[in-house]
Amino acid sequence: MHVTQISTRLFASVTLTAMLAGCATEGGPSPLANLSCNPAIAAVAGGVLGAVVTGGNKVAGAAIGAGVAALLCAAVDYEAKQIKTAQQAQADYRSAHNGRLPDQASLVKYTTSFTPSSISAGDKATLNSYIEVVKGRQDATDPVIEEEATIYKPDGSVAKSVRKPVAKTASAGAFSSSFTIPMPQGVPQGAYPVKSTLYVNGTEVAERKVALQVVASASIGTTYALLEPASPSRPGSTSSMP
Repeated sequence: MHVTQISTRLFASVTLTAMLAGCATEGGPSPLANLSCNPAIAAVAGGVLGAVVTGGNKVAGAAIGAGVAALLCAAVDYEAKQIKTAQQAQADYRSAHNGRLPDQASLVKYTTSFTPSSISAGDKATLNSYIEVVKGRQDATDPVIEEEATIYKPDGSVAKSVRKPVAKTASAGAFSSSFTIPMPQGVPQGAYPVKSTLYVNGTEVAERKVALQVVASASIGTTYALLEPASPSRPGSTSSMP
């Protein structure tokens, strides 16, 4: 490859990276907040980079680049509702543990799954969770529960990470939550691992993993297949991601 071509690709990559980094922090200092970007700017920048890295194929390059940019800057919606009160959670815990409660707030159960099982380009995938936390007998205040979803690109780097409180005020109990993740058209094929992490009073207590597989279709668009998670790790355990 000619030197000027290499330089052009490098310049485009650096430029897009800088622009997307700005997108990730717009609207607040926390990198864990919902991303708030200018879709037009992201799409144009992504399209330019895509055309460069595909060797001048402007149509395919624009689709790929714009898809990646859209994924990085798309907003991930989060919803959670309480389905079991703190008192109900304590009663169930006592029943299963000879009438005793843990000394400190403890995770009872945490499960995650994607619905639907597969989606087409331009649709959204929803990561659903069941969370149950019981207040400890030595706790003076109710626990603060937070959930985080981290989406990884096929190369193992983080595409986006969103962390949200499960309830508006500190509370134990059981909760049903969901992250709605848009997967734009044009995103390259490959595995997009998704990790969900649960925090109680600021401490990580569990994580679950699923793999979002992007499969190329015969058309210009792409099809996304969601793979079921591996066997869940026990509450309180952690594992590494790519």
